[in-house]
Amino acid sequence: MALKQWYTILMLALFAGCQDQGSLDGNYSMCHNGEYLEVYFKGDSMRVASENEWAKLSDWNQITISKDTIFFETFGEWRDSIKARLKYVGKSKIQMQNLNNGETLTMRRIENGVTFENVNEFWKGFINRRHSEICN
Repeated sequence: MALKQWYTILMLALFAGCQDQGSLDGNYSMCHNGEYLEVYFKGDSMRVASENEWAKLSDWNQITISKDTIFFETFGEWRDSIKARLKYVGKSKIQMQNLNNGETLTMRRIENGVTFENVNEFWKGFINRRHSEICN
């Protein structure tokens, strides 16, 4: 009887653990080559924000996720197709390894709400979040 309960608890824990990793939906920040960036995921779309003149606040682009791999087109003037492997590192971090060049980036979940409705308010929030990150 105790063994059956153990299996039930183990299966529930595994199921609950997988639920957290089943969706990328949310907002993330990262540093890349000394530049602060934010990445936003919603359903099968993503967008980025950067002070980089080529990207700024991008439009939503479609993504495809298959198991632990994400497929998307880069943002900015020179577009390229990217294939990256995702690895969840704790509850608030995701590592994204670019399978084209091997580079690994760490995305940290942004806990406070990000809104896109008022562009000026969005950029004020972006600048405040950027000041809390140290990008070398």
